[in-house]
Amino acid sequence: MKEFGFDCSAEFVNSSFGFCASKPLLAVGFSTATIATFVENYIGLDPLVYIAFMLLLFMEFLTGIKASVKEGVKIQSKRFGRVILKLLIYTILIGIVHTFRARLEVPRFLGNQVNIYSWIYFLTINLIVLQLLLSVFENLNRLGFEESNRIYKAISRAIKKFFKLVDNEHLDKKD
Repeated sequence: MKEFGFDCSAEFVNSSFGFCASKPLLAVGFSTATIATFVENYIGLDPLVYIAFMLLLFMEFLTGIKASVKEGVKIQSKRFGRVILKLLIYTILIGIVHTFRARLEVPRFLGNQVNIYSWIYFLTINLIVLQLLLSVFENLNRLGFEESNRIYKAISRAIKKFFKLVDNEHLDKKD
């Protein structure tokens, strides 16, 4: 560093970055950048989307706990471990499908490239998010927010129709 006019690297960092040169701030910045890079490269999601995904998962957990307390159901300490396991499993699943989507060579079929893993990636993420949203709306209904029940039924009906899980006429007659 002497060739550049600094006695040591600490003087360079302090001179170049001023107040940002504190070790805790650098550690937080480095950690955040590392996590964001991992999320973007391994999972294929924008870091803000992943944060929203985690918030939705914890919202599902918290509304489920509150609904259980309201209904007098005994809460067990292992429920928090389940939410962490869900987050890990969902993240690994999304990461695996993203790896296939991004790294497998896609052959041409009738002059077009069709990457089935892009479709599976999109479907996987959206079904997980929809399942979490449905669970939140169901929990809100259990907490007494009756309007959330209509949203729950509408989304549930649309998913069932899309995947033809039940006879469409039967669904329309039921409501």
